[in-house]
Amino acid sequence: MLQPLPLQWTPTRLTLECVDIETETHDVKSFHLRVLPDAAGEVPLCLHRPGQFLTLRLRHGEVLVPRSYTIASPPSRPMLLTLTVKRDPNGLVSRYMHDVLRIGDRLAAQGPGGSFELFSVAPRRHIVMLSGGSGITPMMAMLRYLQDRRETAYRVSFLHSARSPADLLFQGELAAIAARGGMTPGFICERDALPGMEAGFLTRDMLQAHVPDLHDCTVLTCGPAPYMRAVRAMLGEAGFDMAHYHEESFGDATERRNPDGATPERLRPDGLDEAVAAPSPQADRQPEAEGEHLIRFTLSDRTAPYRPGETILDVASREGIAVPTNCQMGLCGTCKAHCSAGNVAMDDTEGLAPGELEQGMVLTCCGRPQGAVSIAL
Repeated sequence: MLQPLPLQWTPTRLTLECVDIETETHDVKSFHLRVLPDAAGEVPLCLHRPGQFLTLRLRHGEVLVPRSYTIASPPSRPMLLTLTVKRDPNGLVSRYMHDVLRIGDRLAAQGPGGSFELFSVAPRRHIVMLSGGSGITPMMAMLRYLQDRRETAYRVSFLHSARSPADLLFQGELAAIAARGGMTPGFICERDALPGMEAGFLTRDMLQAHVPDLHDCTVLTCGPAPYMRAVRAMLGEAGFDMAHYHEESFGDATERRNPDGATPERLRPDGLDEAVAAPSPQADRQPEAEGEHLIRFTLSDRTAPYRPGETILDVASREGIAVPTNCQMGLCGTCKAHCSAGNVAMDDTEGLAPGELEQGMVLTCCGRPQGAVSIAL
């Protein structure tokens, strides 16, 4: 059975150099990034857990713009990190990656993060990986790890959904992995499905035809929110034990808030240009004497004022404190952090797992401090 890696790559600040860019489809590219030495001259091995994400730190002027992307490469290939990114026509950072970033350019990042990863899942011997669109990336990290380790204790049913055959990711690589044994792929296209592919959308009958022993499996899912709602519904109808269901959601990219006037060309890596990374002028801040309007960021050992109605994410970004974030609607849970003191009012709590609210976890994207608070960031 799977054993945790002997060493764990703890979350840290990283400087990355882009060493290769591969075109996967008409709107998806893979960016291969080398981790550069730190101040002590050490180069950390990328021993993340398969399925975790990395948070890129970019700035628009003085405002931090963090974006989290799954690490598509497995920790069994520890010298490079690979991020596979879909270009959103309205996205800020995805367009920066596709349109601005070049081989030889550097990026600032922080990570790894995320609890949707292979070791914590503790999968049964039959793993069902269900992905929609770019939600395939954490599945590829997990599958590549299992293949690199030549794990024979597991078999994988891999069902990937896309709009059309032109949008299918990693089809050739999946076929090559399947040829080695232990993994069976299936492709579902909303339109223009080719022979050997399923047409339309994933259904309960389609899932059970591909996975007759579904009730003995661990199901891992990642994709757009409607896709995952449909998966949960069909599993519920089938009577599947949801204790063996795990999902990752990065929300709707169109709902993310960007700084006013921001364009991909005006983004710059955080901390690689000190002039860009300079803190906001004190005149723009609330006076620190107003103690009822203060956030204490305990991990960063900083205290910052906030304006009534601001979210914790708003304040952290202004202070240069990176928060992994994606949906910015309270749905995906990527940005959650622990509140050790004070009260936080949240617009939504869907992104919190059962019991986390009682444990003091808050969603920073939609959490608005009420008085003085302490947050583990």
